Amino acid sequence: MKNLIMFIALVFLSSTTASAIYFDDEGVPQGYRGFADLSYTLGVGDLGKNHDRIGIMTSHGYQIAPQFYAGLGVGFNYYFNGHDELCSLPVFAHIRSDILNNEITPFVELRVGYSLIDVKGVYVNPSIGCRFELTDDIGLNVGVGYTMQQAEFVHYSEKKNCGGIDFRVGIDF
Repeated sequence: MKNLIMFIALVFLSSTTASAIYFDDEGVPQGYRGFADLSYTLGVGDLGKNHDRIGIMTSHGYQIAPQFYAGLGVGFNYYFNGHDELCSLPVFAHIRSDILNNEITPFVELRVGYSLIDVKGVYVNPSIGCRFELTDDIGLNVGVGYTMQQAEFVHYSEKKNCGGIDFRVGIDF
């Protein structure tokens, strides 16, 4: 009997916690959600250290639950280092979790895809940050992450990582 009571209590607590996490009326509402970001990426590593870049990204998708978003995006990065001027056009899948249902909430996100134009290759960008609610429908996002940009440059015969630490600010709507 004691085990049965413990089991029922555990099921009850689990179901109320899951309900609070995924189905309360707080947080970002379910439905369409879009992002627009500006970024500065500080190049690191053998190839990246000479290839800082500025970028603009947009992503559009669906807010599945208050804490989970999935969408598709595209961006434009301009690489500069004084003598090379390169561009990339990353096309990516975007998943994100707003961790809390508050006006100010931390988030984690991942963008994975492929980049086109001058810098071609696999594009991976995990990041963390904080969302500040401006209105019921608009939030300000500030984040930092790492960009792994596989790249094939003219003077190298194989693809190398042109990585960087990126600093991002943007809005969601």
